[in-house]
Amino acid sequence: MCKVLEVSTSGYYKWLRVQNNPLSKKEYYRLEIQQKISRSFHESYGTYGSPRVHDDLMEWGYSISQKTVARMMKEMGLRATPIEKYVVTTDSNHDLTIYLTYLTDNLM
Repeated sequence: MCKVLEVSTSGYYKWLRVQNNPLSKKEYYRLEIQQKISRSFHESYGTYGSPRVHDDLMEWGYSISQKTVARMMKEMGLRATPIEKYVVTTDSNHDLTIYLTYLTDNLM
């Protein structure tokens, strides 16, 4: 049969093994972690980044590094966005003398 399909014998048996057992323990664990990352991210309304998601996973009893959480979040397309926008408080439109200008004018 392998000759007819033009595949190697080892390739056929590897395919057969995958058909009987679709997910390995490692793949199953990875999917479970991804679900927990997604849960933590969405419960925070998208404001949690990898450090806080990592803290949630540690609290839930999972042992995983923060770098792995960050990589998985990037693969999943999850990126934290803060609720409050950055507000510029500097007022550059004024008639007051600026320190450097004042200093150079007095030295000459």
